[in-house]
Amino acid sequence: MRFKLLIFTCLMCFVCITNTQAQRAKLERANKYYKALNYQKAIQYYLDVLDKREIPQAKIKVADSYRKIGNMSEAAYWYGQVVRLPEAKPVHKLYYAQALQATDKCEQADKWFKEYSNEVPDDERGQLLRNACEEEVVNEFKTSSADYYRTQQVEDVNTSLDEFGASFFRQGIVFTSERDRGAAIRRIHTWTGDPFLELYYAEIEPIVGDESYAFKVPVKYSSKINTKFHDGPVSFNKKQNRIYFTRNDVSKKGKLGKDNEGVTRLKIFTARLENNEWTNIKGMPFNSSEYSVAHPTITPDGSTMYFTSDMPGGTGGMDLYTTNLENGRWGPAINMNAYVPGINTEGNEIFPFIHDDGTLYFASDGHAGMGGLDIHYTKNVNNSWSPVINMGAPINSINDDFSLVLSEDKSIGFYSSNREGGVGNDDLYMFQRQAVDVELLVYDKNTGQPLEDAKVDMNCSKRGPLRTGGDGKVYFEMPLDRTCRFEADKETYTANSAAGSTKGFNSGDRLFVNIPLDRPLEFKLMGKAISGTQVLSNVELIVTNDCGEPVQTMKTDIAGQYAFDLKGNCCYLIKGQKTGYLTNTSNVCTRGLTSSETIQSELQLSPVPVKTEDPVVVVDPKPTQPFPNPPPRPLSFPKLYHDFDKAPIQELYKDELYIIYNLLEVNPTVLVEVASFTDARGPAEYNQMLSERRAKETKKALEEKGIETSRIEARGYGESQPVNECVDGVKCTELKHQENRRTEVRVVGSSNQ
Repeated sequence: MRFKLLIFTCLMCFVCITNTQAQRAKLERANKYYKALNYQKAIQYYLDVLDKREIPQAKIKVADSYRKIGNMSEAAYWYGQVVRLPEAKPVHKLYYAQALQATDKCEQADKWFKEYSNEVPDDERGQLLRNACEEEVVNEFKTSSADYYRTQQVEDVNTSLDEFGASFFRQGIVFTSERDRGAAIRRIHTWTGDPFLELYYAEIEPIVGDESYAFKVPVKYSSKINTKFHDGPVSFNKKQNRIYFTRNDVSKKGKLGKDNEGVTRLKIFTARLENNEWTNIKGMPFNSSEYSVAHPTITPDGSTMYFTSDMPGGTGGMDLYTTNLENGRWGPAINMNAYVPGINTEGNEIFPFIHDDGTLYFASDGHAGMGGLDIHYTKNVNNSWSPVINMGAPINSINDDFSLVLSEDKSIGFYSSNREGGVGNDDLYMFQRQAVDVELLVYDKNTGQPLEDAKVDMNCSKRGPLRTGGDGKVYFEMPLDRTCRFEADKETYTANSAAGSTKGFNSGDRLFVNIPLDRPLEFKLMGKAISGTQVLSNVELIVTNDCGEPVQTMKTDIAGQYAFDLKGNCCYLIKGQKTGYLTNTSNVCTRGLTSSETIQSELQLSPVPVKTEDPVVVVDPKPTQPFPNPPPRPLSFPKLYHDFDKAPIQELYKDELYIIYNLLEVNPTVLVEVASFTDARGPAEYNQMLSERRAKETKKALEEKGIETSRIEARGYGESQPVNECVDGVKCTELKHQENRRTEVRVVGSSNQ
């Protein structure tokens, strides 16, 4: 019995060792297929291994494999297990969130997006995607362009395999497909387990009396371009005599090139059309066997190319790049982040398409979207690129949406998607666009300069606020036969709005909207109270105004200084009083000022005169001498001001009359001249009479308070003695003119002499 048990135990050990070795061999084979990008085969072996043992790295790689072949339902299942493993990395939370979002589980995805964003704050994807599942954002994407894109599946073209990457050519489209199931069926693409990609051509036939289109049976495109490996997608110049296309790294002898890890990369090639045949096939100078370059798109003039690549130095997976043709040679590849900061993320930016109007469309899984790859766009106007915008539904969905192209007039276009309801995996979709391109400019009203990063809201769309680019513009689409109101706002500016209407427009037309923004004017008063050259601290200040603002009170500091903010279109009177000094006033006015300003002011206080039997008052021996030149006096009277073309004193300066009255009352022997002036506007003769009326009005007001008539001489000087540069022919502000519309009271003698 013991012998039998020993034999059984040995047999079990042998079986265990054999099973362990078998599992190890399967895992090694799975890893080999994974490294060679044969994800379908790798999945089979990983699942076989995981059916027997829980191996963390196998779970991680099977989740990654499902993600790479686009099976997001299975990817979500496996990443759901991966994120709970001790071996899990933060990026697995991001992949899990993306898989959940792509399977319409946005509420669950939101949690993992935010966790990843908090753990890896430097990854832009986390910041861009963390709000992608918020209800407001989701509704925006679903409704932003839903009413002006009519889509239809291209049933005459799609198969149960992949069709994508349409490009307009002659009367139809050239597209990429896996449909070849003929004699070359052994040519299997290891990534998906399906045939290699080839190029096909399908002619478009508009259906008479209908708004839809039909397609003739697709035929293989040029045998000069198609090889037995991956070919496509393609792009043509405007004349369609030059083609640019993606192809596997294939030598002229038909052999596949491989990088240091044994992976065959993608390259971009170009050819010229001669006698209806593509000839002179050449690779681009930035091709490499160590990284991929793919998905070329060319500007109409053939001078600039945009493409995608995972070359070293990029931001993430695949980035967008551009290159220019100069003197017949293509220049270096430049990452598009140099022109549109943030366009490339740590994710993938692929399948660019440049339209004739300068709009660059591309697909991304790193920008906020509806799930998977979403189509976005940015527009180049005068070498200034607009912020990136998500196209929203129905172009985008929770699945992968990519490879968009538009006709020259933008009325029809194609894109590819693996959304539900399709024939195969990636299918071609056609759309008709019923929209107008809007170019909205926000600029500084005073300088005319465009305003960058201004926020633009619109009342006819659920799309969130847009932000202006360096050219002060935002570019978006608006449905036909619609009127919208747009509101623009920017920090330090006052919001403004404008309306725009597409009534009477045709699809593809452009609508221009301009919104000027004005800065709220800011005024500040900086002043000092002094007596001669001595600064006066603790002077009580009472500030009144003529625009309904509350009265302000304050005191000067130890340096005699004071400061306060002023409102626009107001005149202020600053009254200063301190024991032992005569009360005095200063006035400032912001009325008529068109730019922000800090106004400097000085408030001069004179000591209270000492009462004697014979007050010491300097008397002008010639009272009739021109007013501006009398010698200094010990008494300082406040100035009075008048409104334009008016004789009475401004209401704001009624208190100043009391100050003048009080000074004359405590100095009963002082004789004064009331001298009035006008600004330079109007005829000189009229201004002379107006100044005389002002002087008489002031004299009358003092007499009514009890000052003897014999002590006051009223005299008008017209516009002859301005205090500033505002003479005839000089353009001045209202404040400058106000300085000249004044009445001054000066001592001219004493009744004791």
